[in-house]
Amino acid sequence: MSKAVRTQTNSWTPRPSLGVTGFGLLIIGTAICTAASSANEPLEKQFYDYFAASCEKAMKAEWVAQKLDANNPAAHAVMVKYCSCTSQSVVSYLSAEEIIAFATNPEQEPAASKMKPHFLDCQERARKVGSNMTGGG
Repeated sequence: MSKAVRTQTNSWTPRPSLGVTGFGLLIIGTAICTAASSANEPLEKQFYDYFAASCEKAMKAEWVAQKLDANNPAAHAVMVKYCSCTSQSVVSYLSAEEIIAFATNPEQEPAASKMKPHFLDCQERARKVGSNMTGGG
């Protein structure tokens, strides 16, 4: 594999982040609005879906700003893996109250410290997906 391809592949690897741009209070409003339209859907699934969609939107915007092709199959696979992993971590390791606090301020403790090792693990998992798809892993 050429160095240029390897460099671009590494650029697709998500950086560890304790939040996605725009989370803030949006998740609370969205969860309330979504709850009305999907009363039978568990709150955890609603949070998961929201976090995953917000993560993917933010990653696509970041990649476009870096002039990377977010629609590249390897990039898409990395994004889906990272966002699904981090979203699952949020709903698995935080209580409902912590999820809301985390959505409002991802740097706020104790949620930030709880999530950091999980997000780093998700980053590594996503990196492996990208490496495997581009022949580097």
